[in-house]
Amino acid sequence: MLTRCRWITLPAGMALILTLLAGSPGPAGAAEQAAPRYLGGHLFMPSSIVPDPFIATSFQTSTGGGTASNIEVALYNIDGEKIGEASADIGFFNLGFDYQQRVSNRVGLRLSLSGVGRLGTNAASILAEGISALYGYGFGASVNLVKKTNWEMAGTLDVRGNTLYAVSPLGFVQSVIDNAANGDSSLANSQDSLLDSGDNSRFMAGVRGAYVPAPWIGFTGYFEAGIGKKFTGHDTNTSVANFGATTNVDFKPLTGTPIGVLLQFRQQSLNEKSENVGRSNDYGFGLFYTGRQDFAIGLEDSWSKIDQPRTSKQVNATQIKLLLRYDFM
Repeated sequence: MLTRCRWITLPAGMALILTLLAGSPGPAGAAEQAAPRYLGGHLFMPSSIVPDPFIATSFQTSTGGGTASNIEVALYNIDGEKIGEASADIGFFNLGFDYQQRVSNRVGLRLSLSGVGRLGTNAASILAEGISALYGYGFGASVNLVKKTNWEMAGTLDVRGNTLYAVSPLGFVQSVIDNAANGDSSLANSQDSLLDSGDNSRFMAGVRGAYVPAPWIGFTGYFEAGIGKKFTGHDTNTSVANFGATTNVDFKPLTGTPIGVLLQFRQQSLNEKSENVGRSNDYGFGLFYTGRQDFAIGLEDSWSKIDQPRTSKQVNATQIKLLLRYDFM
């Protein structure tokens, strides 16, 4: 089903981009020349993986879905004893909203909200992982440190968190059996094992930058470090660090065609959106409409390799997103 959604989303997004290409972008006005994503004659494209340093009042939304495979899950017998492990697959849908308010020419405040729904797609994942939903939030601030003709840099502070709710059929069945063995035939004490929840948090400080060597190409990058709490780590904090970079290629200055290509990479020392995992490496490719400086639309395809503490096998995840961004001038 998710594979079908993936191929439905792709042509729908392409059709939307082609529709925009058919229209005339119109002459660039004074407002467009002051667009925050326009630096050194180059128009940067938005990314859901690597944040940019631009101080702007902007709204961005992303929606999509994908699959993850090679997830190692433990298998237990009716006595609660571990008898082995199995490889599970899940499908997921996600939705994200990001808003930034420019307080002054050098300061911006931002808010982000996100949601992810996940469902097992084979027997092992349905029994062990069941259905889960994750809700995330973020608050942050950017302060412009340097702004030159073709490069700029900003310092950042961010607080992020996620709450995970999971329905585990196998855990519920095991609890019923345990309670029955103890003489409790009601389901009241077993219902708590059906729904499990946890949360994590991040407190981060970092820098973001952008550089334009030529109007047709630009680069962004970021680094942040701080402390975080794992979903399963209770109140134990651990140090975390994230970094990433993008390459933006805009064909409009070269050929007049308002199409841009985005290449990106990110590494998280501790993945923020999943439990029982470790470091993750994300690789992305995007195709965007670059005909307007205040508006961007495009498709972003990404692939992830995620470490698992219990095994040397890595989780393989792929997803596709439709991104929209509008900068208020």
